[in-house]
Amino acid sequence: MIGIVSTGIACPLALGVAPTVERWLAGDSGLVDNDRWPTDWFVRGDAGLVPDFKPRKQLPDRKAVKLMSRESQLAVWAAVEAAGPKAGARFGIDPARFGGFAAAGYEVSSLDESEEMLALARDPADPRALSLKELFGPARDAYSPLAPLKILPNMALFHAASTLDLRGPHLSLGSSAAAGLAALGEAVEALQHDEADAVLVLGSDAQTEVFRAHQATEAGVIEHLAPAEGAGAVVVAEGGVAILGWSVGQELPPHEDPREASGRIVHGEARARIYAEAMKQAGLTSVDLALADLWGWPERDEHERRALPHVDRAASTRIRMGWLGAAGGIIDVALASELIRGGHADTVIVTASGIAGDVGAVVLGPAR
Repeated sequence: MIGIVSTGIACPLALGVAPTVERWLAGDSGLVDNDRWPTDWFVRGDAGLVPDFKPRKQLPDRKAVKLMSRESQLAVWAAVEAAGPKAGARFGIDPARFGGFAAAGYEVSSLDESEEMLALARDPADPRALSLKELFGPARDAYSPLAPLKILPNMALFHAASTLDLRGPHLSLGSSAAAGLAALGEAVEALQHDEADAVLVLGSDAQTEVFRAHQATEAGVIEHLAPAEGAGAVVVAEGGVAILGWSVGQELPPHEDPREASGRIVHGEARARIYAEAMKQAGLTSVDLALADLWGWPERDEHERRALPHVDRAASTRIRMGWLGAAGGIIDVALASELIRGGHADTVIVTASGIAGDVGAVVLGPAR
């Protein structure tokens, strides 16, 4: 049976799998006062920030850190925790047969790297606007030549694969919590079709960067969820906590108005169909626990609860950790795997959605 054999987590609750599980079981929240930008910039003044993360001290290649965005730094940390710096040797697998699949995350440069350039690019006639003439004139010299390396959507996976020496098949999917669940499903199929012997599945994001937070604000997300950062990684191979079923799909297309799009698009019928397909694959009619796509938004959450199969308990990492974007789905899967491994649940359904209407579900349980 194909399953999850190891995990890595860097999230607002804690840095590392064991302390994350401990704080989760204790009912703790990872939301703190946001020190990444002035608190009056956005609706919410709190955020989900990964504690005690010092990339220059904690990542294997200190020189490579300056080439990485925040998303990539967190991704490498989680990947190393899940698989070690030389994954093939740890698991006894030829690196050419060890793949890497990821929820890509559309990365952006940090405000610190861009604010000088933006200040120099102001239109002299209207300081509220940017001038292309100034942008490609005085501002150009303030633009870091390393910046383009940080904004490619597959860079987190590239850095993780390079660090772990993964030479098997690679795949980067679009940025959302549901994309992480899609990447997990694709990894299962890659193993079933003998394309690899193991796959690292990765999700990372840094919604706490000001540009990402602005995007989420325009989509109406931050009204309900604090922006957050984090990364999750799981190694998929034979054995471990079994992946019993998975399904991904789309809700109805978003409205043209961005504030009517994304998280505001809620259609219980589509969710119910997607969740039912995952349960059917798993051969189950009920599960012990749902790590559900609950936002603390009554109308939206009611659709989610109606779409869920019968569950004894439903909980949400969104409310306790914040909006984790592309990291959310895989962090939930890693957490669910550890809860099963520790005997805190027998079967778990993980559900997630993206701000473009994509929805996914994965059912985990003991090996059969």
